[in-house]
Amino acid sequence: MLNDMRYRIQFQKKKQTGRLPVDGKDSWETVIECWAKAEGLKGREYYAAAAIQKEKTIKFTIRHREDINEHMRIVFENKVYEIESILPNYSRRHFLMVKANVVS
Repeated sequence: MLNDMRYRIQFQKKKQTGRLPVDGKDSWETVIECWAKAEGLKGREYYAAAAIQKEKTIKFTIRHREDINEHMRIVFENKVYEIESILPNYSRRHFLMVKANVVS
């Protein structure tokens, strides 16, 4: 599994730059950078995603971390991905599976 983790991804969280929350001047800062396995959806997962127009979903497999949540985003190969879900990998307990959609 570790040999497949050949891509560098960044987890970013929103950082507020204005004094008021309504300023709308939010920026993103990188809080975590790690190695990941990136793969597209296959089979049943792909057709289920295509039914709701989310064909651009990627599954990232990373080492288990506690400091990741759905409010973050992922930067992978200069594209921004919105995190859809974070699931433990039950076959290999030291890993997490993160499903993310490309932001257009």
